[in-house]
Amino acid sequence: MKEFLLFLPLTIIYLALKSTLFAAFPLPDIPLIMVFYLASRKASTEGAIFAFILGYLDDAFSGGVIGTSSFALLVIFLSVHLLSMVVQFTTPAARAGGAAAAALVKGAASYYVLRYSNVDAYFFTHVVLQALVTGFFAPPVISALQWLVLLVTPRKFKDNES
Repeated sequence: MKEFLLFLPLTIIYLALKSTLFAAFPLPDIPLIMVFYLASRKASTEGAIFAFILGYLDDAFSGGVIGTSSFALLVIFLSVHLLSMVVQFTTPAARAGGAAAAALVKGAASYYVLRYSNVDAYFFTHVVLQALVTGFFAPPVISALQWLVLLVTPRKFKDNES
């Protein structure tokens, strides 16, 4: 639960900067990487709720159709959890590929909702470029998230008495 309290302010700061100062730059999708990290590490109801909350915040900050990112991140959380039973996302290449594929799924879902709503959206410049950037930055971001989780989680020692 402590990691959620750590990830939520980081996400809010990231989304605020992304929607104001860096709106024209293709930045990695940090909320998606957080959901990918949580789903590949351990699945829980709290993680699914957190994925929904991150998606809702993403929709609120980006000005998109409310619910699009929430639904997409929830589907990604469940998909990555089920996939992590078969594939281990421990190597940087697996993390990069998994995060890029997840970003492509999220971007395609958002694109089709926007196109259905008669909003002009560009698939290649927004979706494919976002997936490539997210996949490229996923391994260092996941390593930083692991370091932050270790920093805030108390260590437990077992008694060595037999």
